Amino acid sequence: MNIEQGSERMPGAQSVFRAIHLLKLVGLNHERGISLASLVAATGLDRATAYRLLGSLVQSGMLARGEDKLYRLGLESMQLGLATMSRAPIMERCRPMMIRLARRTEDTVYLVVRNGDYAHCVHYEEGAFPIKALVLKVGGLRLLGVGSAGTALMATLSDGELAEFQTRHAGELPPERRSLAQLVQLAAQIRQQGYASTDNLVATGVSGVGLSFQVTPGTYAAISVGAIRSRMDLERRGWIVETMKEELRNAGWSLMAVPGKTRAAPQRTPGADLPADR
Repeated sequence: MNIEQGSERMPGAQSVFRAIHLLKLVGLNHERGISLASLVAATGLDRATAYRLLGSLVQSGMLARGEDKLYRLGLESMQLGLATMSRAPIMERCRPMMIRLARRTEDTVYLVVRNGDYAHCVHYEEGAFPIKALVLKVGGLRLLGVGSAGTALMATLSDGELAEFQTRHAGELPPERRSLAQLVQLAAQIRQQGYASTDNLVATGVSGVGLSFQVTPGTYAAISVGAIRSRMDLERRGWIVETMKEELRNAGWSLMAVPGKTRAAPQRTPGADLPADR
């Protein structure tokens, strides 16, 4: 792609075109990150110009430069990219299921998509129980591994991806989820049992269970049910999990594969136009 195309006819637009092209390249390499040298090679820009433009994008929050000196999308880019999620196909498809879950459990049901290292809440439905566990707002970003839905999404990462994630965010994770060994053990447990569970992790007195499901091959979203802790004893927690699985399968979604078990076939294939969760 020639990043100078069009800029010759638009005085002063050259830097804008170059910055947009750099932003797109970083977005395509968001998961692993991309180095300055690789961006220079891909664009043909001289190193000083690329560094200056990247610095401006970092300062604006559109990009982030990690301790590994690799560039990734920043929170501002993530927020812009997901600003229309309230009308995204995944939300429209999940809302009837979430309404049924909220009615059956009488608790709060959340829909979360993965956005890089973060879980992004795109919708929630409140149940009839008078005490609400409203711990996440629509549009809110939370690090993977913190809430129950985000923890379920974290378990979809490979062990190698978990190691990279832990390197980037060890200081931000709860103490009991800070080391790589803890994260690997937690992810293995979630994969085995098929759901994530939290108690007093996000807020004191609040518990939650989260299940991830496949949106497109290799990409996942998650739903969770949050409630006051007294409503989440072991027996009721198990019932909520089975109810969530039932609703997901009835809605045609594939659950996260559980080692040693056969995944139930979905009733219909999710639409190809659904957004990826990363």
